[in-house]
Amino acid sequence: MARRRDPATGPVRVLVVGDVHGEFELLAEWSAAYRRSHGPLDAILAVGDVEPNRDEVDAAGVYGPAKYRKLGDFPLVLDGLLDLGAPLYFIGGNHEPWPALDEAGPGWWSDGAYFLGRSGVTDVVGLRVAYLSGIYSARITDTAKARRESIRDRTYYTGDEVARVERAAGRTGQVDILLTHDWPSDITEPIRDRSVGRPELRRLCQRIRPRLHLCGHMHHRHRALVGSTEVVCLGHIKSGADAFVVVERDPDGNLALV
Repeated sequence: MARRRDPATGPVRVLVVGDVHGEFELLAEWSAAYRRSHGPLDAILAVGDVEPNRDEVDAAGVYGPAKYRKLGDFPLVLDGLLDLGAPLYFIGGNHEPWPALDEAGPGWWSDGAYFLGRSGVTDVVGLRVAYLSGIYSARITDTAKARRESIRDRTYYTGDEVARVERAAGRTGQVDILLTHDWPSDITEPIRDRSVGRPELRRLCQRIRPRLHLCGHMHHRHRALVGSTEVVCLGHIKSGADAFVVVERDPDGNLALV
């Protein structure tokens, strides 16, 4: 997808951001701050709830209360008025312009912004990235051949999509990064007597054994281990540094978190 940096020039650097919710000016500011201090980025990964609304029609397709439905800053990116500093690769969360995303399918959503799709494994600047968009719903996820007919239904992943990630990972070998919107289960104590995270995402992580599992959704930063996989949950972009992590891959293929 994106150009690869020559390994001789140094490590590949990828900025990973939590829930953007249309705040692309903030994303551009944080990207610029990193690049001033540490040098160029090769890509930006986003873990869902990006809200890359190109116009009011896209914004109207975002599920949620009307007071939270906004156009956001993405038109500035679309018009070339806002530089993110590197190509953006994103999955979808539960607040996205899903009718438009589903119609377009995986691919370049705009110049410099790439929608990875609903589920699968792909290459991003030399990293093997497994991904699953959306969140859980018993009515959709646990129903065979479920049909997503309403805007709300589009926010959920299906059981087939979870299985597709595992099958694709089995064909491609070592997965560097697993991107999901929701958390895997059993990595933190219940909050307000409710369990946090999804068992099927924990099983997926255990089966494909990515080096890193990156997620968002809860607007809270948290780190944990699932087996040998380091899980990093990222905050809302307005939480500042808690919304970001940088992944570096050296010429030998080793990954490190910055």
